[in-house]
Amino acid sequence: MFKRMDHVGLSVANIEKAIEFYRDVVGMEKALDREVDSPLARIIGIEGAKARIVHMKLGQAVVELFDYYHPKGREPRPDQNQSDYGLTHIGFMVEDFDQTYQDLKARGVQFLGEPVEIRPGVFVAYFRGAEHEICEMREIT
Repeated sequence: MFKRMDHVGLSVANIEKAIEFYRDVVGMEKALDREVDSPLARIIGIEGAKARIVHMKLGQAVVELFDYYHPKGREPRPDQNQSDYGLTHIGFMVEDFDQTYQDLKARGVQFLGEPVEIRPGVFVAYFRGAEHEICEMREIT
């Protein structure tokens, strides 16, 4: 029986850039950093698979970053839209929505559109992560 969602995994082309983004922009901490080969190859069904895996943690939430040495991944899509099939975004709850928005803008974070009060007391904005993944910031007042 499933108990709760545990983490979101991202395969990235530049793991140092991704670590920096999730640490310095989002405020996550590195909780794990290791290389995995044979067990990973067995899990994904690709002989010779090897990757560096880094867990970035915020509270109980984890973004699991994969830097595959083998097989090499395909380029991230800089034109990914929220409406594209597959994983649509990683959501983060924030405090002081307006200040967080301004802080991210000042850091050069690219937003998909404008911040919106999607329903009374619920503020949402989407922004791009280190490798074009879409992230959501949300505050419920």
